[in-house]
Amino acid sequence: MGWNKYICKRSIVLFLFSSILPLSGCGQSDNQLAVTQDNYVNEGTESNLVKAEDKEESGKVDEKGKASGDLDTFNRIPVNTQSVEVSYLSEDDIEPLRAMHRSISDGEQVFLAYGETDVYTMSLGADTHTPMNLENTEGLTVCNVTTDIYGRVHLLMSTESFEEWYIWCLDEDYQLEKEIDISEYVETKQIPIWFLIDKDGTYYFQWMLDRNGLLVDADGKLLYETTLESLGIGWIYEVAVGKDGEFYFLYRGEKDTPEFGVLDVEKGSIQKEDSGLSLPANETYSAMYAGTDTNLLLFSPISGIWAYDGEKGILENRVTISDIGFEKDMEFWPLNFLPDGRLLLLGQRIPDGSTETQDYLMKYIPAGK
Repeated sequence: MGWNKYICKRSIVLFLFSSILPLSGCGQSDNQLAVTQDNYVNEGTESNLVKAEDKEESGKVDEKGKASGDLDTFNRIPVNTQSVEVSYLSEDDIEPLRAMHRSISDGEQVFLAYGETDVYTMSLGADTHTPMNLENTEGLTVCNVTTDIYGRVHLLMSTESFEEWYIWCLDEDYQLEKEIDISEYVETKQIPIWFLIDKDGTYYFQWMLDRNGLLVDADGKLLYETTLESLGIGWIYEVAVGKDGEFYFLYRGEKDTPEFGVLDVEKGSIQKEDSGLSLPANETYSAMYAGTDTNLLLFSPISGIWAYDGEKGILENRVTISDIGFEKDMEFWPLNFLPDGRLLLLGQRIPDGSTETQDYLMKYIPAGK
């Protein structure tokens, strides 16, 4: 457990300084936004789930239990336009910030990976988390968590030494149904910042410091190892599975501006989106997820929430940073977007020395239509 806590504390530092920016007060003070080069863009440089036995009513099922047909049939959660703030309790000394870039929701629960030997869950609107009570007799570390288009939970697991790596596919009772050994492919002894699964069951995970990644199929076969050089891009800011079930990258392109691209799983390359739409430069983008009415939703601590859909020709600053409204004595970090179209922000009271307890706030920001 001590090693896990060491890794997680180190992960927090890396996230705070290399990937996620805290928001404080109105979110616009220069001295409160310590922008770093890792994800800085500058001008110079899911409850309506469909389970396997129910898929025949919505589309044809193949031999691997996958369904064909319109993705809108599966795992489409009703849009929630309710803004909610919940005081959050951490009664087990687990720092919620450890779940940044390591949390996902199926539309009812938020699943949180803290680098412990269990996954933690939080019902939407709840004021605390609880352990899933995962049967993990070998004491593997839960490095990351994701869900597929049917809402099933998948975990990225490793030994404490990071010598052995496994993908765990969980059943509807959140217990191990299938284990995939990917140890022979993983050389980096760090927890990946992204762990995703597309509509066909292909896994993509990527490390933070060098942005190297792996593509692995549903059976655990290595498809491609990706690097910035192999993809022909300057840097990767965000990766997500879009509403259409494909892998999307927000990256630094040829003109040192943020561009969207689709990962071609068959070729291991990025196909640029030729929508003609461009996000503002000189900003950070610290969360990206499938949208409700658009392919993607993104969060910038500078300008707020953006909705993007290249095929529909949509790019709009849907919720400005000033409309979100931040407490002056709190710092906020994005945990993730939810399938119902809301952004989940985690707020932490700025310590003033008057108490040793941490004061947290969960803030749900509607952005879907």
